[in-house]
Amino acid sequence: MMEPLRLALFGAGNIGARHLSLARDEPGCEITAVADPFAAAADLAKRHGARWYSNARELLNTESLDGAIIATPNDLHASVGIACAEHGLPVLMEKPITDTIEAGEALLQAASRHGTTIAVGHHRRFDPTIESAHQVLREGRIGRLAAVECLWSLRKHDSYYEPAWRRDRPSGGPVLINLIHDIDLLRYLCGDIVRVYAEGSGKLRGNEVEDTVAISVRFQSGALGTILASDAAPSPWGWELGSGENPEVPATGNNCYRFLGTEGSLALPRMELWRHDKSTPVNWHQPIHMQTIETGPRSALKDQLSHFCGVLRGEHPPRVSGEDGLATLRTALAILASIDTRQPVDIESNVESKAESHHG
Repeated sequence: MMEPLRLALFGAGNIGARHLSLARDEPGCEITAVADPFAAAADLAKRHGARWYSNARELLNTESLDGAIIATPNDLHASVGIACAEHGLPVLMEKPITDTIEAGEALLQAASRHGTTIAVGHHRRFDPTIESAHQVLREGRIGRLAAVECLWSLRKHDSYYEPAWRRDRPSGGPVLINLIHDIDLLRYLCGDIVRVYAEGSGKLRGNEVEDTVAISVRFQSGALGTILASDAAPSPWGWELGSGENPEVPATGNNCYRFLGTEGSLALPRMELWRHDKSTPVNWHQPIHMQTIETGPRSALKDQLSHFCGVLRGEHPPRVSGEDGLATLRTALAILASIDTRQPVDIESNVESKAESHHG
């Protein structure tokens, strides 16, 4: 039996604590060290049998490791990731890959220079519903994609915004903290986004960052989409709410994505496929019927960690590479630029998208 891989965790906040719990139950790895400046992190590390360090450099200069998970605030992703690369460590980087394109490019250059790998934590790509939807769209079961709708709205507790970085641009706000997951899934399922136009407002919370956004998108295929989001308005609609993947967000089971095609439509996360009978013409005079496609149990974060262990063992490349994560960041930052300029923004990616096109 192989020895468990030795991982370090940088950042022991909300998502970092979840990584600690998952690693405890993952036979392929163990988190042996945690770096986080806050005293609460020391207690958390001790409870999980890990050594605690107040800063990343001290940990890296002391520990013998196989890889690292970075779950720090967004603006620290690049500096900690580059330090890991300099020590030859592959990294699972929480989304977004960094907070700026320049920082992301510097991180990828450092990883290339030192021969290490960057995997990006867009864990929803490991959800069985997403894998099933990916297959449905790839097989053309709804025909040529015409349009996509994404709706995400909930009210975060006020104390969530006590840390200053969550109130300031560009690291905070729902576009980079929350919607970047949805943007990544839309790229993965529908192909690259090449143009966005967005309106945003921060009036409800009074912070510098947006609390409500309305986004129009154009995909490379010509398909169109809309994303409507708010973190200041309670609702039953959003991926966390619909899927129940986040134990801190009570599930409602409602759909939040709708994919509209020339032969049918698909709604997620309930995997509702709407089509006309094969024996009838496809038009509005004919009845349309729903088929619910069954999928397996959800364990996306756990499956992502297992996958990362496979990356460390050289069994496969990351499902979401650093280049792919940077392309998703580029799209998210284009949305923020459109909010600021009140103009459409064309997205020019200097990396070839790994997202497949499934619409013709």
